[in-house]
Amino acid sequence: MPNKQNYRSKIISGTVFAALLIAGMALLPQTAGAGSGFGPGTALHAHGEGGGTAYWLKESAVYALRALYYGMLLVTTGHMLTFLAVSPGERGARQREWMGKWSGPMAKALLLVVLLHVFVQSNRVAAGLQGGFEDWLRVFTLTSSGQAWLVMVGLAAFGLIVARLPDAIKAVWALLLIATESLIGHPAASDELTVAVLSDFIHLACSSMWVSGVVLLLLFWRYDRKEAGRFAETFSGIAWLMIAILVITGAIMAWLLLPDLSALWRGVWGRWLMGKTAVVLLVIGIGAALRRSARHGELPRGSLLKLDGILMGALLIIVAVFTTISPAPASHPVNYHRMGNDLHYTLKIEPNAPGPNDVELQIWLPEDKGEPASIGMVIIPQKKPSAAVNIELESRPPGIDIPFPGYNEFRFVAKKTELSGAGNWKARFTVRLGDGTELEREFDLKLGY
Repeated sequence: MPNKQNYRSKIISGTVFAALLIAGMALLPQTAGAGSGFGPGTALHAHGEGGGTAYWLKESAVYALRALYYGMLLVTTGHMLTFLAVSPGERGARQREWMGKWSGPMAKALLLVVLLHVFVQSNRVAAGLQGGFEDWLRVFTLTSSGQAWLVMVGLAAFGLIVARLPDAIKAVWALLLIATESLIGHPAASDELTVAVLSDFIHLACSSMWVSGVVLLLLFWRYDRKEAGRFAETFSGIAWLMIAILVITGAIMAWLLLPDLSALWRGVWGRWLMGKTAVVLLVIGIGAALRRSARHGELPRGSLLKLDGILMGALLIIVAVFTTISPAPASHPVNYHRMGNDLHYTLKIEPNAPGPNDVELQIWLPEDKGEPASIGMVIIPQKKPSAAVNIELESRPPGIDIPFPGYNEFRFVAKKTELSGAGNWKARFTVRLGDGTELEREFDLKLGY
């Protein structure tokens, strides 16, 4: 049997070296013109435009640290959940003994990586403000991300004793960590908050079971080939169920987060999602081969296990990038103009993105119609018509646009109008004239494009 202290020291020292190296690079000074940082919520999606070797090393290190963070989070939580799947009887006794020995080093590595991840992310958010002590305090007390990070640190610290507690407590601890992470991701900003966050929670829980299963298979293959074969029999069935649930929950979240199907190839997030899907298809193929070996009572092939591990690493890298990108493609201001005999109009929406937008409606009426008695406008999301937004328009002096002979211009604006999500919307406005006549126009819009 390999020396107990040997593999423990390898796990811990390797994680410490990698984490400290990456964190050191992530804290390199910003180059001129580089962005001030990013973190979940306000800063996570604000990427710098700077250049230079130091800047790119810094950004690469941030992504590497995120990959390491997700890797340790999924491996450790999945490891604790897997105790529930391994029989406490004679058949699983040897596996549980090995898993118990690995639990401590995993928990210590997780705590280290969580501390570094939280420090780096909060430092980048605070630097985007002023970087002083009060800004750090604001990050951890006034932002949902900062509060969740504190919970993550507390739970990770409690993990140091979880390995010695009953399986049920291990599982509860793991699920609490996963739930905390699911509350600060993209789904937390979805209009369908409950469905999106619940889907993300299930997705992360199933991911942790699959990731830890792959890691455990590799560890058993390295240290105890006989138990590798036995564990493969248990894991192969679980893996298929986990992958099936991952596909379903992933599809639900993509449907909720993407404004429409075209965003898959139009936006960066969608293209990363397609890349992730391609890797998952390869994982399914390898899983089928491993399951076939397990059903025939054969030891899993080392080459397939290593390839499965490589694909797992690729998925973690994709997730590290994936979670920092907005699902909506880059947006462009709306400038929609139409002509007509009884009415010309131009609608402008800036910046045309979820959040506060400035809306401006210009109309031109025939001179003999006089001024409009009233005007009303509503913008309706096609996915959820019940979430229609009434636009409170206020009259403003005409602009300096080219006049239309025989028509009078009228201009209306609404500042800081909250529009909740990217996607296909309808805009409808109604102009009531002095004689009681109503002119109504309706047309399609794409918010967040």
